[in-house]
Order: sequence, then C-alpha cells, then structure tokens
Amino acid sequence: MRALAVSLLFASIFAGAACSATVRDDVDGADSGADTGLPPVTGDGTAPDGNTGPVEPGPEVSCETAFRYVPAAGKVVKTAAVTGEWNAFAKPGVAMTGPDAEGGYTAKVKLPAGITGYKLLLDGEYEIDAKAELRKYVGGVENSAVRAVDCKVPQLALKGAIAVARPAAKKGTFAADAVYTRGFEGKGIAPESVTAELRKGRAVTKVAAQVDARTRGIKVSLADLDDGKYTVTLRAKDISGAETQPLRLVFWVEAEAFEWKDALIYMAMIDRFDNGDRSNDPPATSGVDPRAEFKGGDLQGLKARIDDGSLDELGIRAIWLSPFHTNPAGSFPADNGVANVMGYHGYWPTKAREVDARIGGKAALEAMVESAHAHGIRVLQDFVLNHVHKEHEYFKTHPDWFRTGCVCGTNQCDWTARRLDCLFADYLPDVNWQVPAAAEQMADDAVFWLDQFDIDGLRVDAVKHVEDSAVYALREKIHHEMEASGRRVFLTGETAMGWNDCGVACNASEYGTINRYMGPLGLDGQFDFVLYHAVPVRTFAHGDKGLIHADYWSRMSMEQYVQGSVMTPYIGSHDTSRFVTFASYRGQNGWDRGVPGNKWFSPAGPPGDAEPYARHRAALAWLLTQPGAPLLYYGDEYGDFGGADPNNRAMWRGKGTLSAEEQKTLTLTKALGKARAELPALRRGDYRTVLAEEDLLVFSRTTTDGKSALVALTTNAAGRTATVTLPFSVPFTNGQKLKNRLGNGDVTVNGREVSITLEGRGAAIFAP
Repeated sequence: MRALAVSLLFASIFAGAACSATVRDDVDGADSGADTGLPPVTGDGTAPDGNTGPVEPGPEVSCETAFRYVPAAGKVVKTAAVTGEWNAFAKPGVAMTGPDAEGGYTAKVKLPAGITGYKLLLDGEYEIDAKAELRKYVGGVENSAVRAVDCKVPQLALKGAIAVARPAAKKGTFAADAVYTRGFEGKGIAPESVTAELRKGRAVTKVAAQVDARTRGIKVSLADLDDGKYTVTLRAKDISGAETQPLRLVFWVEAEAFEWKDALIYMAMIDRFDNGDRSNDPPATSGVDPRAEFKGGDLQGLKARIDDGSLDELGIRAIWLSPFHTNPAGSFPADNGVANVMGYHGYWPTKAREVDARIGGKAALEAMVESAHAHGIRVLQDFVLNHVHKEHEYFKTHPDWFRTGCVCGTNQCDWTARRLDCLFADYLPDVNWQVPAAAEQMADDAVFWLDQFDIDGLRVDAVKHVEDSAVYALREKIHHEMEASGRRVFLTGETAMGWNDCGVACNASEYGTINRYMGPLGLDGQFDFVLYHAVPVRTFAHGDKGLIHADYWSRMSMEQYVQGSVMTPYIGSHDTSRFVTFASYRGQNGWDRGVPGNKWFSPAGPPGDAEPYARHRAALAWLLTQPGAPLLYYGDEYGDFGGADPNNRAMWRGKGTLSAEEQKTLTLTKALGKARAELPALRRGDYRTVLAEEDLLVFSRTTTDGKSALVALTTNAAGRTATVTLPFSVPFTNGQKLKNRLGNGDVTVNGREVSITLEGRGAAIFAP
C-alpha cells in the first residue's frame, strides 16, 4: 500500500477507551477493514472496551475526530495543523504533533456527527487533503471533508472478510463474522434483537445468526446456495432498544469470480428496445416529432430478451440501461425550437425515487434485474447527476439546490468555460453540488436505487459538468452503505473529451480530465472518448487512417489512464450517429453527424450497398478484442443505421427482421462474444503489438498465468496474407495447433512463426 498523504480517524471516547473508525485509506484499490465506522476488534472478537455483556456507560466525553498527515516522499514540512468549519478556518488551527516514527503528524478535534469541511495548514498555507473521502464547499470554497459518525448509535461491523465458495453447482457456501459495538452512553447488545435476512432477487428469507453475548460477535453460515447474487443484512439493538444501521453483505455465488474487465456491456435505451407489455404504452403527444416520442419499449421487453438468451448469445455480461426515473409527460423544444421532443430517454427526471410507469414501473424493474442476475449479467443504472427537469420534486421544494443561469452553447455561455453551471436546456435546472444538502440527498438517492433494486453499479452521466465533489460524495456514501463485504460497486463515467487526433502530447489534457475522476475515491473507469474519436470512424468507417494508427491509440489507452481503471471502448452510442451510417458517407462532410444535412429534415437512410456492413464487421472485430469492458450499443450487433439523435435511436429489431448483411453481422458478433466469454486472455490479457501495417494488425492478449490469444484483422477489401513472428511473451510452442474462433483457417505454429490468411476486411482469433 502506498504511503498516504492523510488518513482520518473518527474516535468516540467512552469508558476510558477510544472507539475509532478509519476513513478508507485503500489507495491501491483494496478495501480496508477499518472503514466501517466501527472500533477495531481484537483477535478473539472482544471489543476494545472489554464489554462482555450489558455494561453501564462511563463518564460522558464528546466524540473526537483524529486527523493524520504523512508528507509525500521528498516533501519537507516544518509545521502541520488542521483547521475547518469548527473554527471558521482560522489560523493557526489545531496543531498536529509529530513527526512520529513514520513521519506522520496527528491531531484530534471534537466534531458533531455529520460532514465537516476542513483544510490542512502546512507551514501556514492552506492545502486540500487529496486523500480525504469527501469534499465540501463552504462559502463557495472547496475543502476536504470528513463524515463523523454518531458515536451514540450502536454499530455493526464485519470482522475480517466474508468467505464464499462454490465447490459444485447448488452447493455454494457463505460465512461471515460481525461484531456489535455499543454507542457512547449506550447499553450492551440484546441478543434476541439480532436479525439476519438473506435476499436473492425479490425473495427475502430469515436465516439463523449465532450471537455470542460475551464477545458481542454474530456469525452467519449458509450452505447449498444456488448460483446468483445475494445480500445478507444484519440488524441488532441494544438493551434499551437503540438500533444499529443495517449491515449489508453483498456477494455472488458463481463458477468463475467476475471482474469488470470480463464484461461486454450492452447499452439498451429501454423505450427503444422491445415492447413487452402494450398496456403501459402512453398515448401520442400532440406536436412531438414521431422520432422523439415514446415508442413502447419497456423493462418487460428487456426481461423477455434476457430470458430467451438473446443477450447470452452475444456474450453480454453487463447491461447499461437508460435512466429509470419518471420523466415529464409534456413536449419540450429541442435544437432551438426546430422540433418538439419527449423525455422518452429518461434523462429528464421529475421524481427522485420512482420508476417511470411507461417503461413498466417498480415491479418490472425488480423482475428484470432478477432475470439478469439469473444469467450472471450485471446491471448498470444510468444515473443523472448534472440536472433535473423543472417539474422535479426537489426543484419545487428546494430551488436553492439548483442553478438556473445560462444555457450551454448560447451567447457567453460556453460548454467548457461554464461547464459547471450552464443548463443543457432552459427547462433543465442544474444541480448545484456546492450545496451540502443537495449533495447528501443525491448520494442518498444513489444508495436507494442500488439497494432497493439490487443494482450492481452506476454509469454516471455528464461527469465533467458537475463538481469533483459529486464523484467523491457518490463513492463515499456507496462505500459505507453498500461495500461492507468488500465487493466494490462499479462506477463508470461519461467525461466527453478527446476530439483532437494529434498524438498524446496535445491530448494530455484530454487524458488528464478523464483521469481526474478515477481512482479509489472515485470512479472505477470511464468511457474511452479519446479512443473513440481517434479510431472507429477514421480507421474503419472512413478509412483515412490505417491500422498502425489504431494500434497506436490502443496502446495509448493502456498507458495514459489511471492504472487499474476499467475503460470502455466503443464504436457507437446513444449520443453518436450509427457506425454503418458513418461508413455510408465516406469522404463527405459531417463527421460528427454522420449525414450531410439536417438531422430533422434529411435523415440518413439504410446503406446503398454492402460495404458499410463489411467495414462495420471489421470495427466490431477490433472492438470486441480490445482490453477493458467494451460497449455494444443496441442494434450495433447487426449494424443498424441512423444519423444524429434521434435517428440513432430507432426500435431494436429482432429475429426475422434483419437483412442478409445484418444477419451476417449478427453472426459475427455472436462469434466474437462467444470467443470473449470463453477465452480469459481476451478479457484479462495484456495488449501487445505483434505486427502493425496500414491494412493489417496482429496483436496478442496474454494473461499473467500464461493464457494467450492472437488477434489478426485487416481493412483490405481484397484480404491479406502474412507470416508473423511471435514474441516470446506469447507462450505458443512449435507444432501447437491454434483454432480460429471466428471460423475456418486454423493454423499451426512453425518454430516461432504463424502464417495467417484473412478474407477481405476479415478477422481471426487464434487460441489453443
């Protein structure tokens, strides 16, 4: 674990002993057992105050928060202090004693329960604590922040780590030890009050919990568990009836432990995917452009396609869904009044915790998530942080939580210069994350959705348009509420950058902006906008750049992003024209639109020949063999067409509705998804270039335990042949036979060489 700049310790003092809880210091991404808001536990499970049953409280002492600062390597600090809201950020602040044997400085401050802003004073100068879990604005100024626990409330914490095993199907096991700590002025545990519940999908059952009143330990052991996702929830009370917060222990039983780099993500815009229940279809709204109206897609339709294996056939391991929140019923102007549109897409929330009835409502969401989990598929909710609709309940009751200034892109309201306070439309008030109450409420809402509907992660919308404190607030709240078992809730983001195509040097700020939101205290990954703007259209759709260019930018994605982050490459999304449409307009203007005209009055039609589909298939072969968690935008699996929004959001088309070229594309996508699912190297292996030419690219994916796959693809319409020399990092041996997972053309290793033949714009994946 790397040295910390600062760690924070909350301390409740009672009965002459410190009750402490350390804010996470897992800077390497590993969860620390000391971040639960509970005191440390000794090896035998006895709490440090020696309480072996009902014990009267000691003398009253206020709760304290202990701050610790360790200078970074090479940094010299003569004096260290901490100051904050408790003293109006006055200097000289509370002096920190030190340095100790580790070079650290410490101080204690009495704080009330809740979030308090603070800054370090290093040699008399204010500094943000970069390792603090939270940020807080005080008087418009950003500060570090700490959440002090209410030391009067009894608490439960996990002791050690949970143990999950799957020796065979339907034979999963789970074991966990927890410990109870009484609150300051509180009583000991009431053993009969302890409850344990097991949740799987919509089924919740009570399970046995063994309580040791002497050590205040609680044990839960389960056996014969089927595959799937579970949550064990523990609760307890003290003798006087004071109740702990629930301790949620989330875990999966599955044959192979899932990592997010295993995921092939499928983005479904719910209203445009499949209509599973026509009874919830809303009536048409007068004046709304038909392409921007509700079409009837719903959660029931998505569930049906999960149940029939449609997503399994593609190798999908995660689905990213458009927002669930209830949206307004009326029509609203778009593109300066060119057309009227509806909130069919979900991005204009009017209710904080309500599932829109037009996509199925609460019961349909619960059922869909349950089906996804039964197939081992994780669910990502699109979470809107930047704005709400003007009809939103919060805007009506707390208008001070929002900004209603200029509209992005209008006069003197630049999208970048005013990124934090401009409105996407005049009917979309901007959430002001500098208001502490707003920040806390939004983070609480995120936990509600994750817990209530058993969701596995969030795709955070419009990250660069909110203060950095928003990402901190989300992660901190989710960590303390949902990650006690050590299973991190996956957070990925949308930070739209990367329009330059001029090399790493001039894209440094693009990478830097995306990186600033990622890490142990923030997002786990982001969508790879830099790679998107550099490769899919230029190399595969338009062909003005070769595969050397594609290889360069793939390698830059490996080198430039935060180590350990899970990036998502893509060739199309709900915010871009369809790839096939880009490929249909080769050599024409309008790169960002995909059509040579107005999206409302001259939308693109289907391709006039087969070449756009061939280019699309080559791009898919590149995409689904890239590191990270690639994205398939619904319809891209068969090569749907359409220009800029809303033309890229037509209804999904299923079996029996595809043309011959679309069916050919779907067949390839299934083969690529199957290969990715079956070959760990394609999911977890390092990316290494073997041969890069303008129209031929060969690269390897190799895991640390020696599993390897060789990927070859060409943009040459006539095909390519080549003999490549394998680097010693690819552990194939002389005479070894390699199967092409995409069809014919198996090869045999000759010494360190492999001879490859590819069809026009073709691809191959070779593995034992």
